[in-house]
Amino acid sequence: MTSIAHALPRARAGLALALALPLLALAPLVAARWDGADRFTTAVGLTALLGAAVPLSVRWALGRVQTAAYGVAAVLWGAGVTAAGLWPHAALGTTGLRPLALTLALAGMLGMGVQHVLAARAGSDDPPLLVDALMLGSALSVAGWEAVSRGGLHGGTGWHATTALLVLAATAHLGMTIALAVEHARMRRVSLLAGLMTTATALAGVHPDPRAQHAALAVALLAGLTAATGAPAAPPRHAGRAASRAARRMEIASLVPGPVLFADIALMVLWPRPDTVLFALYLWVLTTFTVRHATTARAVDRSTARLTAQALHDDLTGLANRAALHRALTGPDGPQCLVLLELAGLDDVNDVLGVTTGDALVRAAADEVRRVVEPLGATAYRPAGDQVAVLLPGGVGGAVRVAGDLVAAVAAAPARVDGAARFPLTAVAGVAPCPGTAPGAHDGTARGTARGTGAPAADPMTTLVHADIALRDARAAGRGRVSVYSGDVAAAHARRTLLRERLADAVRHGTVDVHYQPIVSFATGRVEKFEALARWDDALLGRINPGEFIAVAEESNLVVALGEHVLRSAVRWADEAGVFRAGVGLTVNVSVVQLQSPGFADTVREVLTRHRLHPHLLTLELTESVFLDTDSPAERVVTELAGLGCSIAIDDFGTGYSAFGYLDRLPVHVLKVDRSLTNSLTESGNGRSVVTCVVDLATRLGMTVVVEGVETERQADACREMSAPLGQGWLYSAAVPRTALAEQLARTYPVPGPVTPRR
Repeated sequence: MTSIAHALPRARAGLALALALPLLALAPLVAARWDGADRFTTAVGLTALLGAAVPLSVRWALGRVQTAAYGVAAVLWGAGVTAAGLWPHAALGTTGLRPLALTLALAGMLGMGVQHVLAARAGSDDPPLLVDALMLGSALSVAGWEAVSRGGLHGGTGWHATTALLVLAATAHLGMTIALAVEHARMRRVSLLAGLMTTATALAGVHPDPRAQHAALAVALLAGLTAATGAPAAPPRHAGRAASRAARRMEIASLVPGPVLFADIALMVLWPRPDTVLFALYLWVLTTFTVRHATTARAVDRSTARLTAQALHDDLTGLANRAALHRALTGPDGPQCLVLLELAGLDDVNDVLGVTTGDALVRAAADEVRRVVEPLGATAYRPAGDQVAVLLPGGVGGAVRVAGDLVAAVAAAPARVDGAARFPLTAVAGVAPCPGTAPGAHDGTARGTARGTGAPAADPMTTLVHADIALRDARAAGRGRVSVYSGDVAAAHARRTLLRERLADAVRHGTVDVHYQPIVSFATGRVEKFEALARWDDALLGRINPGEFIAVAEESNLVVALGEHVLRSAVRWADEAGVFRAGVGLTVNVSVVQLQSPGFADTVREVLTRHRLHPHLLTLELTESVFLDTDSPAERVVTELAGLGCSIAIDDFGTGYSAFGYLDRLPVHVLKVDRSLTNSLTESGNGRSVVTCVVDLATRLGMTVVVEGVETERQADACREMSAPLGQGWLYSAAVPRTALAEQLARTYPVPGPVTPRR
């Protein structure tokens, strides 16, 4: 490669020398023909040759091939004009040489014009600009030949062929210059000068008066020199709205040949004459118009196909999109089922490796899905960003099996993307039969039973809605699960939807109640705190389990409003009942979503100020997931709340994550032992040892332990033996309404005789 790179400059220098040598060889020829030559024409040709040869040689030597094209055109023009000057009256038989030489002079300009018009619309769906240019040129060729032949400027018998060739070359180039001027604003000046140069060259070839010939050549030379100073180095291109406007202008300009041809035909009808060349030019016109019509139709078809593909396919994955899915679900040919996959894990890849890698992972997952479904004659779609749908022929049983294969295929996608293998990509799937599809059998991986309705759906996308409902059911069941749309699944979805609507109304009107469960000292039996628990009795649905409506609140973004209502109501009613005046604290549960919402710390500060509540009496109970991400916004809010003086409690400690590292890093004051560990205190196993370790850990770190789910005296005795300070559970009391707070404040639960703590 290095030797080739060194050889290129030498090759260019040799080529430049090869271009310059013919100029030296012209000297004896010019001297020999000088007496019988048209000296002015010869001088113009030699001027163009000498003016172009030196810059052309330099450009070739420097490797500027595109700018050298103008020099090549100038050399050809100069050579043709020089030949026309040296042999002004020569003929090849009965054919005149002068028009032929000037046709040669236009060859370089024709080649450069073709190059420009081909590049002008490269990559566009519009008809090629060359076709428009030739159509314009063909109409002008008829008009030009009419002017030449009727004016008797063709040079007499035998000169028709070369004169017609000159007119055809000139009008073809003139059509290109007009097309470029219309298409590109920055080419207008150069195109005008090039068109002037072409017209003047053609006039010099057909006019019999030497003075007119000389004047035309002088104009052509000046126009060419002026054009060369402002010509672009490369063929112009543009796109976007500018290209659309240019194509529109070209459509309007394409109407010009019509009136020109009409005038030519009218002239021929009024003053008819036999002219073989004219009829040949009319055939040329018909040919160019036919080609133009064909290329326009092809461009329309190509543009329509491209737009249709864009409208029905996803740009990122190449899968069919939601619109294509709508088409496929409209009037299905036979029984079929829709499998809807939801990808999980993309956010981690986007956050750590960037969106580009995330997109590559989506493409890899799409390829894996395509690999599974294409042998089955099925089609894959991408209806949403993290979802892939597959429309499968056949019944539900086969669709469930394929859904399991698709979930496994998606899990294999990260291995195909550099750096993504350490990030698991999982999926869940919902399966829904299209209307009229028989339920069929399915394997044990599905939950629920399929239901075929048999009645046509009013909306084809109803099947997608059903698949999405099944997908939500699979999502609740866990990663990798497949769920089939069924009556049970539909009923559960309908209940969640109704719950969401009723809960939104309850939060808006403040009808969600708060009950209080006492937290009791194992040593004294006194109530030390109350935990505020949301309770909801709906007029239509009755009493709703807290786990159910809180999950719905988290799914529907109602948890922030619900949490704020519970916080304000719990503090207000506890204050009215005298809880804080008795020195008893209050614990309120706070979700991660609340901590991440703007202004939560300000809300807590406002509640403390309004009720003149000492911050240490308010405990905010969190789950361990808050502390998984170091320096997260939620963690910073927790630090701010602790700075106010509030106590921070960790709920369900001992299960789930239990990453002990954050206990030293963050302001945690209370650990609440999960009820699952409490149940194991009186059973064989390691539960008692785990609780003992938690109590020891909390004591060493200066924290308080609350044992949840204390239901028997044996469990309470075990907690006293390990020196756990506080307990909570049905042994003492269930959660009570606010009307029973005063009774709980006055109550002291019995404590058995002294228990010897373990050593």
